[in-house]
Amino acid sequence: MIDINATLLIQWGIFVALMVFLNYFLFKPVLRVIDARQAKVEGTFASAEDLQSRATASREEYESKLNAAREKLFVRVAAARESASRESKALMEKAREEALSQVESTRERVKSDSLIVRRELTAKVDSLARGIAGKILERQL
Repeated sequence: MIDINATLLIQWGIFVALMVFLNYFLFKPVLRVIDARQAKVEGTFASAEDLQSRATASREEYESKLNAAREKLFVRVAAARESASRESKALMEKAREEALSQVESTRERVKSDSLIVRRELTAKVDSLARGIAGKILERQL
């Protein structure tokens, strides 16, 4: 059997006093440090998640602006190409017309020059024929 005497009550009193002392000077401060550290870790995680979500939003905004700028650039390049193509076609058409005009004027000039030369040669044919015949016959006709 268990003897219940005054030493048990003293031991129980020392245990309660030790528990109260440890509660105020060890357990509560350690629990406060642990709670503070836990709050700091949770705050850091929340801050990291917030930063991550803001970075994702910034990246998406950047990509959308970049895509919009690219699309604008593609539209401008396409418009510039179209304009250059039209201008090139117009210049080619103008050059073709000028070339045809020059060819036609050259033909007309050659034609008129050939008519003039024929008239001159027709007028000189008789004298040229006599000169050639004279050279061939070695006498003057």
